[in-house]
Amino acid sequence: MSSPSLNNLLRSFLDPRVPFLFIVGSLALAILGNAVYELLTNSLGAAPAFLVALIIGATAIFLFVAFSFQRLLHVLERRRVVVRNVIAPEQQAEAHAGLILPVGLNPKGPEEDIIAWHQRGGTLRHCWLLASQEAGEKVSALKQKLLEQNVTPYIRIIDDAIQTDQVYAQVRQAIHDARGLRDAAPLIADITGGTKVMTAGTLLACLDEQVAVHYWSTPRDRKGGPLLSSDGRPMKVVVHRVPEDGGESG
Repeated sequence: MSSPSLNNLLRSFLDPRVPFLFIVGSLALAILGNAVYELLTNSLGAAPAFLVALIIGATAIFLFVAFSFQRLLHVLERRRVVVRNVIAPEQQAEAHAGLILPVGLNPKGPEEDIIAWHQRGGTLRHCWLLASQEAGEKVSALKQKLLEQNVTPYIRIIDDAIQTDQVYAQVRQAIHDARGLRDAAPLIADITGGTKVMTAGTLLACLDEQVAVHYWSTPRDRKGGPLLSSDGRPMKVVVHRVPEDGGESG
């Protein structure tokens, strides 16, 4: 069995869930604080000016240590997760002029970051927002942002977001509309947001219409949970269809 670290040992004496150790630890800290105070006042005096300076100095040291520790944790966290989001250049989707974007209910979803990615250099010109009735407020906010960036938005509301055929039909219609516009090519669809049914319907429609698809890949923590969406990258989704005769595709 490995020996406990110093941090774990000290933490056990400051945990109020263990009353005996907590009392011992509190008394030890109080005695230590009084001893340091007596040492300073005996050596430098107890004039009011000195006491004020002592309070200010102690406060400044505390704030400095707390801020430095917070920054250190932030740096370590970023170093720990960045390696898990490496996407090879050939697997990364480029900015497209046309985008089909399913909108989810999560207010912290990746939709704005996906739009920003395709808007690089003013590339994005047309965006189809695919959403359920419940996402109306979020869709309105995204529409406004698109208009402010000189991108033409199109809203396609799905009456029942758990019906794959409805999603499939809406995506195919969006694809057909995009093909009627000169500046909406190349076209790509995202399958990150929305429900699982929306993902399936979008993927099937794009597969039948031979439209590119990508997924917004974000850094993840050790438990697999997604972190900042703004650190994500669009990863191409490549699907190979199996021929109906059961043979191998070329």
